[in-house]
Amino acid sequence: MKSSRGLLMALVAAITLTACGSGAYQRGIFQGYVIDVPEDQITDKVGKPDEVDAKDPNAVRWVYLKKTFDPDNMNKTDDRTVIVLKKDPKTGKLVGAEVQFQ
Repeated sequence: MKSSRGLLMALVAAITLTACGSGAYQRGIFQGYVIDVPEDQITDKVGKPDEVDAKDPNAVRWVYLKKTFDPDNMNKTDDRTVIVLKKDPKTGKLVGAEVQFQ
């Protein structure tokens, strides 16, 4: 009986650690990390993007795959999260201006 309980506790701990290690962010927290923040601080906080679309230098798009989840929809993971970076007129640096969850 004790070994079954120990095995169950180990399984629960493993599942919990796996969920925490996924690197996924709740949508609101992710937005707080990237809006009005320079690109170097974004990568420090949430990591490098999976894709970069720099066709429009005035609206560079960083794409993250499976990086965020929607707490209002049973924690469903977003397939793509796009940060639109625009130049800050004061500093000339790219900063997070908008987040799109897809």
